Amino acid sequence: MTAKETKEAKESKEGKNPKATKKAKEEKKEKVTLGGLIKKLFGGFEMTWKRLIIFAVLAGIYTALMAILVPDGNSFHDIAVTVEAWILLAIIIITNCKKPLEAAIKTFVFFLISQPLVYLLQVPFNAYGWGILNYYPYWFKITLLTFPGAFVGWYIKKDNIVAGIIFSVAAAILILTGVGYVSGFPQSFPNHLLSAIYCFAVIPVMAYSLFSKKEPRITTFLLSIAALVAAMIIIGGGKMYETYRSLSDYGFEYGNGPYVQYYSGTKQGEVVILDTGEYYNLKLNGYSGGKYEFSIEDDSGKKLDFKYHFDNDQLVLEEIK
Repeated sequence: MTAKETKEAKESKEGKNPKATKKAKEEKKEKVTLGGLIKKLFGGFEMTWKRLIIFAVLAGIYTALMAILVPDGNSFHDIAVTVEAWILLAIIIITNCKKPLEAAIKTFVFFLISQPLVYLLQVPFNAYGWGILNYYPYWFKITLLTFPGAFVGWYIKKDNIVAGIIFSVAAAILILTGVGYVSGFPQSFPNHLLSAIYCFAVIPVMAYSLFSKKEPRITTFLLSIAALVAAMIIIGGGKMYETYRSLSDYGFEYGNGPYVQYYSGTKQGEVVILDTGEYYNLKLNGYSGGKYEFSIEDDSGKKLDFKYHFDNDQLVLEEIK
């Protein structure tokens, strides 16, 4: 620093040089704008009820638009299907609340407004019409879980080892989702590419923004590595298969709007109902060694439960009675 700069800095500190003082304020403002914008999202403003409602409505509208305008398989469509983006939105709300109960109530209300809005806005544009609401129960269960989740999650603000452990639960969900996307790349690349990158990249960004101490950061890092290894073991391994079956073979009539009510699997997999315009096709995929179960119900009330796995490259699909 030159003698002139030293003098200006001293005069600025003492308030004797208006020009230097203005320059210092501008530099400070620029630093906050560029370096602190992301950190400000996590605890840098008050999440008032007005802001929360606007936030929820905007999130619902944006998600509905992505569901309507963007094809399935595209990363921008994923916000309408999976939870990874909603984890970020929930953490923004939680960290800008003053008390754990406030965080729980406001996060719950956010989901209670945004998620029904996502489906209601899709009704005029979706082939299922009002039947699209049959997918909402899954998100309503998640909405109920946000209350206790946000209450506990508020303690990530404490910036200690316990905070790191709590945040690692969210990180583990993101990692599990990200590994699931990556596992499908051999069959569908570049589908979900941006979503996979987001799942892994947002964890260090949030950890850096949430924590200033090294203890919670190290805790998050170690537990995230453990989650990554576990996810690769659970989801990875084996060969992935994809096949199709007609739902008319199982008595589901065209026009009754069948939907997947329940799905679970020991490895990454998916069941999707495709409307061909004349009949419904059932797309099933999964890994060798994986075991899967799902239920299908339509608007007439017909419901069937199935289980499937792949044996010697062949689909084994059975109805559970």
